[in-house]
Amino acid sequence: MKTTIVCTDFSQEAENAIHYAASMAKENHYNIILFNLQSISIHALNAQVSADFFYEQTLKNQQKLTDKSIEIAHLYGIKTEYHLASGSFIEELNNCIQATNSDLIVMGMAEKTPEQRLLGNNVIKAIHRIKKPILIIPGHTEYTGIRKILFAYDTHKSITWSAMDDIYSFIHELNAEIEVFNVSESVEDFVEVIHDIDLNSGYDLDDIKYSFKMIQSIEIIKAIEEEVKLTNADLLTMVPYRYNLVESLFHRSKTAIMAYKNKVPLLSIPLNID
Repeated sequence: MKTTIVCTDFSQEAENAIHYAASMAKENHYNIILFNLQSISIHALNAQVSADFFYEQTLKNQQKLTDKSIEIAHLYGIKTEYHLASGSFIEELNNCIQATNSDLIVMGMAEKTPEQRLLGNNVIKAIHRIKKPILIIPGHTEYTGIRKILFAYDTHKSITWSAMDDIYSFIHELNAEIEVFNVSESVEDFVEVIHDIDLNSGYDLDDIKYSFKMIQSIEIIKAIEEEVKLTNADLLTMVPYRYNLVESLFHRSKTAIMAYKNKVPLLSIPLNID
């Protein structure tokens, strides 16, 4: 039985992600862990509040998580627990993954703000630094099942076997149909897709409903958005590539862009390489 971590800060987007994850967990017999990173406002820190204040805040957060766990377990009939942490988001989320042996992380995504453009947010940090699949849920999106998956595949980025294992595992569990979609500026790149050994070797594809589609375009993000609408996809899957410092000056992560812009849930599959 899989265990899913759902990150929550008690916001509207996080609440929506919890119910999406709980609906999926009920259908697929998953367990849920509600993960909350406790944070203290900068005003409280500047005021040098007492240890009693921090203790009271911890008790309040524990009670909120307890109440939410009981509510979700009752509503959906699934095992629901919580994990309260404080400190670095990525470090503590990794600690929770190890402690609970979780397989999937679910996070809600708020509308992009000027502050997020400047500082980034925990969702964007997680997709580049957490080595587990991350399911990103846009606000107000309800779970109605996952039957059609669009996998936006980039021929220019190496995809490891572990990443492909995660993708195939997800398809099998949901009994979903998948379209492998490639957008390229060059027609020559299509030959690379057709002969890609990571996509068509090592797996018995007879038990998977799949198709390939390749188009030529210089507007990759726009093409992906249009294909999501055209196929009526329930889920978009991408494998993020972490650019080095020099590359980041000229390229932006397409997965991060789609995490902000996407109108359907986005499953980010890690490369699992250092």
